Parts: sequence; C-alpha cells; structure tokens
Amino acid sequence: MKFAKKLILAFLASTICSYSWVFAAWVDHFEVKFTPLTAKVWEALDLEIEAVDKNGKTVPWYKWTILIFSETDPEAVLPSILEENTYTFTTSDQWKVKFENAVIFKSAWLQDINIYDLNDDTVLWIAEAQISADTSIKNIEISISSPENWLTIGKNSISVSWLTQKNHQVKIIVNWKEEISTTSNDSWIYEKTIEKLADWENSFKAQVLDASWKVVWESKEVKIKVEESNLNIKSVKANPNKVDPETSYDVEVITNPKLDEVSVIINDVVTKLKETKAWVYTGKLVAPKEAWTYKIDAKVKDELWHEKTELWAASITVNEVELNAATEVIEDKPVVVAAATCDENKEYNVSGLKLVELKTKSVLTWDKLEWVESYNVYKKLENWEFELIQNVLEPKFEVQITWDEIKYDYFSVRAVARNDCWDQYESNFSDATKVKTGPELIILLVLSLLIGWWYIVYNKRNA
Repeated sequence: MKFAKKLILAFLASTICSYSWVFAAWVDHFEVKFTPLTAKVWEALDLEIEAVDKNGKTVPWYKWTILIFSETDPEAVLPSILEENTYTFTTSDQWKVKFENAVIFKSAWLQDINIYDLNDDTVLWIAEAQISADTSIKNIEISISSPENWLTIGKNSISVSWLTQKNHQVKIIVNWKEEISTTSNDSWIYEKTIEKLADWENSFKAQVLDASWKVVWESKEVKIKVEESNLNIKSVKANPNKVDPETSYDVEVITNPKLDEVSVIINDVVTKLKETKAWVYTGKLVAPKEAWTYKIDAKVKDELWHEKTELWAASITVNEVELNAATEVIEDKPVVVAAATCDENKEYNVSGLKLVELKTKSVLTWDKLEWVESYNVYKKLENWEFELIQNVLEPKFEVQITWDEIKYDYFSVRAVARNDCWDQYESNFSDATKVKTGPELIILLVLSLLIGWWYIVYNKRNA
C-alpha cells in the first residue's frame, strides 16, 4: 500500500509540474490595437484585443468576459456582437479577437477605447486613435464586381460583390429601394447574398456615403434576370419492372433536353442517367438483393440551377427467388455448378484530405471520387485500431467544437462502393488526419485532481 501511495504522489507531482505553466502565465493586461490609428469621423476602424501576461506573451487559456467602452466619445459605435458592451472570449478566438470595421467615432479628437476584465478591474488597457473633423471624401470610387450585367439565373437569390476602399459607409440599392447599409471590409470587397429577388428583371446599385450620409459616389447599375423554371418530367419507366435479385434492368426518364443532370434514386442509391436522344435519358441498373417493391424518385437540374424532383415516379419489384447454386446430374452423380463470379473489387483511394478549423467546428474534406456510393469516416483509437464514426454521402465531415473541448483525434476515410455483383465493399484507408475534437488537457487535469482528492480522503480515514 505504501508503494501505491508513492506512485500516486509521484503522478500528482509530475502532473502539477506539467501544468505549472498554465497558472504561471496569469493575465496581466490586454494588448489593444486600432487599425488605422488615424481616421475621420464616421469612418470605421478595426479593433484587435489580446490577453497577455506581464512579459507581453499571449495567455493561452483566457476565456473570461471583458467590458468595452469609450470615455471620450460615449456615442461611439461599438462592435455589434457585444451584449451590453461585453464580450466573452471562446477557445475558437485563440485568445485574440479582432472586430473588423467595428468602431466608429462620431466626434473629432484623440478618442479612446477602454478594455476591462469584468472579474478583475486591475486587468485593463486603453487604446487611442486620432479622429479628424474632415468629413469630406475624395476620389472614393465604388463598382459592382459581381454579378455580370444582364446575367440570367434560375433562382431568387444571388451573391453580389462591390469593390471600394476600406472603412467607408456603403449603401446597396436593390430594385431602386435601399436594401443594405454596411462598411467595406479589409480587402476592399463587400459581399452579400440578396434574397427574394423578383421574377424576371432585378437592378443593383452601390453608393459611398460621407459622414453626413450624403452620396459621394455611385456605381453603374447592374441588371440581372431571374427565369422561372420550365422543367417537366414527362415519364419515368423501369424495363422490366419486375426482376430477380441482383439482375440488371433499364430505367428511362423523358424530360427537357440538354439538362445538366438527370438522376434516379432507388433504395437510397443515386444513379445519374445519360441523354441517349433528345428528351430521353437512360441508364442500366442492378436490382437490390432483397425482395421488395422499391420506389423510383426522379430528379432533374438545368444549367440555371433550376431543380425539379418527382417522388415515387415509378417502381421496381424484386422477386422472391432462391439464390442457391444450381445442380446438374452427370453420369447419375449430382454436380454443383458454381454461381457466376464477380470481377475483383476496384480500389478507390481517398486522397486530398484538407482540414479547416472554424470557430465552432472542424471541417474535414477530401477529393470527390466517381462511382462510389458514400464514404465511411473512422477515428483512430489509442490501440491503433479504427472505429467507424459516421457514413457520409458527400466528401465532407464536420466535428462540432465547444469551449470546453480541446483535444485532437486522428481520422481516416474509406470509400464505399459496389462490385459487378452489387455487393457493397470498402476500399483502402486514407492517410490519418489530425482533427480538433474534444477535451484532452482538461480531462487529464480533472483526473489528477480527483486522484489527489481521493488520496487525501483515504489518509484521513486511515489516520
């Protein structure tokens, strides 16, 4: 028992030492930066805030709440994300937060922004910017970079981009009515998705405003057309419509000619068809193993992204039959005739894995493979084995992240396909990729504290 106690004490000592840097790097103040340091009244500035220790190094665990306000200009416009002038850091901020185009001073002079820690008012910082009274704007042009003039689209929404200088008030006019008032971003480009467009013709115009909200520059007008869909699925047929398990049959869809995509969905399997002649799209499919009547859904899409789906447009019935091997009699002796063999399973190697870490989730993507049904995502365990996590239809897998989940796991992907006998199989594992997922550091720390608590209670009981 004494030996066990020594082991526990050694573990606690090593654990506390390994995490000592966390407690040593206590936050001392904030580094606060305006960009730019000079501006005119009503021009927007970027505000960057970073929690640092007494040596000016980033504190890698700061997740407290700060108070933001201006003493010199109480009417200053502050970041819209604030709640009652407060902001709470999250892990996804990486202990440094930047509010872009977020602060606008309404008065000229040396203006300030104050940052305080709500839990400790000795942790603070003040940043200053020189604001001039000149409200005039000269040579500030604005133009619509996207979409092209007289573009024709097939849906009632579009992403529109404007090009202008940074930190200026911009007004967007949609169909001769004010739609949006905003500020150009860091790359001088503003982009916004406009919804609820009118059928047929729509007009866009962008304007730059000065501090008195006067229009000082206006872009050329851009017009686009929204065309209503004329897609029409005339018929969907399976030939024959009654088949034995795992036998082939044809599917025919009659719809508009020269479409971008025509496909059928049977038993949750999507099959794209080819246009064999005007209005006619065909494909050869293999029936499922199980006897059943399966519905056939049809989906079509044109070059303008109009889509039309017809559910249960037709059906295919798979008969009940015995799948045993046939037997022949040769010289009064029964001989088993082997069933037809399938071709060797084709290899589909998943590659091109990429990881994007956003504020609330990690997104793992990879190159799309033709002729595969889906993808199985696996997580590598500590014993180097793989555990199936999820099956996805598209080459993308998302992991949600919360503030108390900071750890990394390795993930690998396998393609799921079918061979000529319609048997489903998995191809090779992709290279394992490191993905941010859940609490590793915190779990170890909590575990060490629990062991220490148990050791103290145990000693008191045996004292």
